[in-house]
Amino acid sequence: MRHFDRDLRLCTAAMLLFALGVGLYQSLLYVYALDLGASRFTIGLLNAVMLTIAAASNVPGAWAARRFGLKPVIVIVWWLGVPTAICFFLAPSWPWLIPGLVITGLYYGNGPATKAYIYLKSAPERRARNLTTVYAAFPLGLVTAPLFGGLLASRFGMRPVFVVSGVLFALSATAISLIRDTPYYGANVPLSARSLFANRRFARYLGFFFAGYLAASAGAAFLMPYLKQVHLQGYAALGVYAALAALGSALLTQAMGQATDLRGPRYGAGGVLVAVLVGTALLLGGWNPFMWGAAMLFCGAFDAMRHVSTGIISDSFGGMPLAWGYAIFETIMGLPLAGGTLLGGLLYRTGYHLPFVFAAAMAAVLLAGLVLVRRRPARMSPGSKR
Repeated sequence: MRHFDRDLRLCTAAMLLFALGVGLYQSLLYVYALDLGASRFTIGLLNAVMLTIAAASNVPGAWAARRFGLKPVIVIVWWLGVPTAICFFLAPSWPWLIPGLVITGLYYGNGPATKAYIYLKSAPERRARNLTTVYAAFPLGLVTAPLFGGLLASRFGMRPVFVVSGVLFALSATAISLIRDTPYYGANVPLSARSLFANRRFARYLGFFFAGYLAASAGAAFLMPYLKQVHLQGYAALGVYAALAALGSALLTQAMGQATDLRGPRYGAGGVLVAVLVGTALLLGGWNPFMWGAAMLFCGAFDAMRHVSTGIISDSFGGMPLAWGYAIFETIMGLPLAGGTLLGGLLYRTGYHLPFVFAAAMAAVLLAGLVLVRRRPARMSPGSKR
């Protein structure tokens, strides 16, 4: 972070505080849904609702950034964390979790504006690293928060957890409100989605990450339910496992962002896929808490997949305004995110281990493609490793 200015530091602090708020309940929310009467398939359905809203909110978020500027969109949407916590606090049964999940999905509408803001505030040779460093603050915040969330939930129940989360969300939104706006050239650039899809590099990234997101989303939502239902772990233990998964995500996000800048996107994406394979193997083959903990470290790759893709995809937009490029990418990626979660729910209902078998198989195919399919290096602009 020594290369960050005041505004990027505020973004990182806000991301960290927001992650602390989310982390108190994120890993326990679907376990809590089971306690409120949800079925195994319903877990996938609830997550799919949230992810569908998240995907649909990207285009309106990019339009708003083009119309009103980056900072107003970032700040206004950031404050949605507070009503999210209130909704979860008030839910008497699992269907009442849906309003909070809908608001959670709407929060992702500031993703294009936030990523464009970080990109524009970064030197060209550090864009992938800066993007992944700021977004690595999210899993970093999840390292400690699940521990406290699990302890609070095991002693007092889930409702106090949501109260503390609401306070952290308010602090996070206050921090992001202090950033200075930055000129956004996208407000005056004509939109041409056709030129974006004609970009062969963007098309390759789109196909690759479509499959990668499908694999990650099929397994991610079922890590904690698997540990609870198969290995009979309680809330406090699940908090520890969630913290380990978040630590793995933070380390992988930072390391693979640096690998992308220094060595190229093959190394960044390949490292994430290797971690998926190792994590799922340890999760399915492990027989004690130490092995399950190691599995969670590597299964942080499920979350790191999305953050690393942000650093890789950004330089393939061509003349497309940044926020719109991110919005189109994230909207399309909503299909494998929501579809993978539903698929994971169906697989989990059939067999507890099946979502992770599917994720490992997909990761193996993609990794083989990275190793076996070679292309002639394209001419790159100065400072770019892509």
